[in-house]
Amino acid sequence: MDSVKWCDLPEELWPIIGKFVHSRIDVLRFRSVCSLWRSCCPPLERPPPPPPPPLPLNFFFAFGAQNHSSLLQSTIYRMESLIDDHQWLVKFEEHPESGKMRLLDLVTNSLLKHSPESTPKHLTVLEFRVIELRKSYGPSLSFGKSNLSINSVHRLVVMPRNHLGFGVAYAIFMIRKDGKLEFARCGDEKLTNVDEQNSHYHDIIVYKGQCYVVDKWGIISWVNSALEVIQFSPPLCGFGGQKHLVESCGDLYAVDQYFEEVSYHHLNQDAEAIGFKVYKLDQEWGKWVNVKDLGDQVFVLSSDGCFSVSTTEFAGVKGNCILFIDRVPSIPGRTRCHSRVFSLEDGRIRNLSSSQCSQMVQLPSTWLNNLE
Repeated sequence: MDSVKWCDLPEELWPIIGKFVHSRIDVLRFRSVCSLWRSCCPPLERPPPPPPPPLPLNFFFAFGAQNHSSLLQSTIYRMESLIDDHQWLVKFEEHPESGKMRLLDLVTNSLLKHSPESTPKHLTVLEFRVIELRKSYGPSLSFGKSNLSINSVHRLVVMPRNHLGFGVAYAIFMIRKDGKLEFARCGDEKLTNVDEQNSHYHDIIVYKGQCYVVDKWGIISWVNSALEVIQFSPPLCGFGGQKHLVESCGDLYAVDQYFEEVSYHHLNQDAEAIGFKVYKLDQEWGKWVNVKDLGDQVFVLSSDGCFSVSTTEFAGVKGNCILFIDRVPSIPGRTRCHSRVFSLEDGRIRNLSSSQCSQMVQLPSTWLNNLE
């Protein structure tokens, strides 16, 4: 069959194709081709950001902006240069009102600084092939031009509209740093404690449209529409100080993180990591399988959620490792966050900058010098 140029396709097909373009980047690329394509695909309307979970009034009074705050969303993209075939993983945080985007560290979620002498740089999406990988919400709020971290929150997830029949725009599940699991619908004036019997939850994830949580014993449970916590897995019986949930290739994994000093009462936020063990949940037989090799997968334990990435698209980068945040004491009472890599092959921990994985996240210097 002879190939047909895109521009020679019947015009009536373009509106049909445009209906299947959903992400913001794809809509921009589609509309930027020509006036015909632009007329066939309307601009993607930015949905209103989810409101913050109900928090103590003294938190808002301290900053004076209770009615003008919203959760900040970050998006991870794989960007492929059409000039030299280089690829990077990038994380952008978008301000819900202005639409202005900031470049964040993939693992620690901290703002990547730029040169004070620089001028704003506009990235042309036609220069890159851009693939959206995931969206997440970190425990931070926007107050006008300022961003503030909710120190009492360890992890939160925003459930999709009409999820589980809640019938509201948004619903939020979150784990506090003391291990309690809480819930709020849009418009709620206070948080609901989901499980009075358990205050030892470590991580939370949206898996196959449901909210799943894992506690310190490695028991995974899911939460139904009645806010009942239903056990989904047997105990992991791992002796690490913190459990993480990761979805990879459709399967659910638990990553057990070990520290120099183990505390089983609260999340280990300020201890130095010394190792990891990875387990895959065999859902058919209801048992845990110890995983020694992740293949081409890299698990990223970010501050706003865990996810996996395949290294097949990144030349010279091996998988079978875990990217994580290591909190190292700097001065008494304070710690500094560093991005580290744990290799399942040799069990060693290295700085991200000295590992092969740095090629995935090492952005061009011109970006860091010119991006706002």
